[in-house]
Amino acid sequence: MADPVVRRGTGWVAFSGIILILAGLLDIVNGLWALDHKDTPGDALLYENNLETWGWFYVIVGIVVLVAGFAVFQRKPWAVTVGVIVAVLGAVTNMFWIFQYPLASITLVVIYVLVIYALVVYGGRDDQYAD
Repeated sequence: MADPVVRRGTGWVAFSGIILILAGLLDIVNGLWALDHKDTPGDALLYENNLETWGWFYVIVGIVVLVAGFAVFQRKPWAVTVGVIVAVLGAVTNMFWIFQYPLASITLVVIYVLVIYALVVYGGRDDQYAD
């Protein structure tokens, strides 16, 4: 019996797809939480009286990221683009929190950089890697 062919970067692509799926699910949960809660005085300061608007924003973004995460497993070019954009935005956003939560921020930035690496290096179609 012949050995199965292992595609280049399969582990990296799987890693980035899983991270995008988790990020999408977390965004959806955060959005649903925001839709469920009423605005409080503290929320008014943070979200400028638009907690419901932010809730819908996160639900929609979460769905897009979730779908992109599943599409990364199929190596769809648009999913790779969306994944890189989401990872860049995630890394930049976490840099704003680095002085408040240094360990968590650095960890998340490293994870997002690994996702960017995985998608840029191995996220393309299989036929572009001719060994």
